[in-house]
Amino acid sequence: MNQELLRVLEAREARWQRRLALAQGTGRTLVTVTLCLPVAYRTDPEFLRLAEGLFSRLEGFLTAQGVPCRREEPLNGADGPALFLTTEAPASAVKRLCVEAEETLPGGRMLDIDLMDGKGEPVDRGSLGLPPRRCFVCEKPAAVCVARKVHAREEIERRVEELRREALEGLGEAKP
Repeated sequence: MNQELLRVLEAREARWQRRLALAQGTGRTLVTVTLCLPVAYRTDPEFLRLAEGLFSRLEGFLTAQGVPCRREEPLNGADGPALFLTTEAPASAVKRLCVEAEETLPGGRMLDIDLMDGKGEPVDRGSLGLPPRRCFVCEKPAAVCVARKVHAREEIERRVEELRREALEGLGEAKP
């Protein structure tokens, strides 16, 4: 197996184990935030810095909506950075706010926000009657585009660059 792929898979497993440890039996909602981008971007130094700004913006958004969060120890591995937040707010309400953040915050589309309830059970969009995540290139269901590799590399790169600019502008760091 390709060594880089193996490192990514190991990082994903470490993140999953960390999520389980933080969520199970605590009675607290767990929010896990990663970058919803190809791996090469998730590990790029510029995107790592950008991720921290987006993570902080999400925390501020949740707090402003009455959802105080505690930042847990983050992970940063071969699959990119992961932020873990815990809160006592109900998971379904937090998930709705996280979907809103992904769709409305400048650069929010680069965030992949997953939730677990206080029992360690995942809370997804479907369980709340929300539509599936949309592809950031064409707006169709993302899972379909990823599985079928619908978009050309150039198309993805162009869209990632647009999202990068949007996020930088939203963070007050506009760059060419």
